[in-house]
Amino acid sequence: MTAYDEDRDMGAIVEAITRRFNDDAFQRVIYTESHDEVAAQNGKRRLPEDIHPGRADSWEARKRSTLGAALALTSPGIPMLFQGQEILEWIPFGDKNRVDWTKYDRFRGIFTLYRDMVRLRRNWFNNTRGLQGQHTNVFHVNDGGKVVAFHRWQNGGPGDDVIIVLNFKNAGYTNYTIGFPRPGTWYVRLNSDWSGYAPDFGNHPSYDTTADWNRVDGLPCSGNVGLGPYSAIILSQ
Repeated sequence: MTAYDEDRDMGAIVEAITRRFNDDAFQRVIYTESHDEVAAQNGKRRLPEDIHPGRADSWEARKRSTLGAALALTSPGIPMLFQGQEILEWIPFGDKNRVDWTKYDRFRGIFTLYRDMVRLRRNWFNNTRGLQGQHTNVFHVNDGGKVVAFHRWQNGGPGDDVIIVLNFKNAGYTNYTIGFPRPGTWYVRLNSDWSGYAPDFGNHPSYDTTADWNRVDGLPCSGNVGLGPYSAIILSQ
């Protein structure tokens, strides 16, 4: 919700990703919206409205609210989506407030983005098994550039290892170097900046990359990735 990029704290993001109870990643529920925190009777607002009051349908509100959802759906834990979140609902939750289902047609691309993220979280295509695993390594934290990258895995190996890269800045990167746990080709399974999700999303180039044996970020390999502003990419082998 923070208005200015320079005020975003990547350390807080890392803490949100890595927090666990009794050494079990799945003893917590993770979310960006809950019925307590978006309730009208509590004087609260839905996340897109908090991001851009009066303009919850703006580019900034759509980009940053879906970036938060990507964080929740890729971090270890039990992810929760609140009613209407997948269609950018901004009407506060309340006993007399119904979900505005016309937003399903208006923001069909946002719905598709949530669908795609949920499918990867569920290992729908059998190539993101690590998103269901216990293991997490936040290996890249760039507080100046507002980029965080982390590795999720269950047993490791092709179809299991997953790399998530999150850009919390209103600027894209064409060739951004990060570490990888294994050499070879890593395929982009999701780019949240794809213009198919919204016509005004930038479709910033986010390409498959080949990791070579060049140690970076404490990992044995490295490669370049492309990142759109306020965007998430998910890669696996």
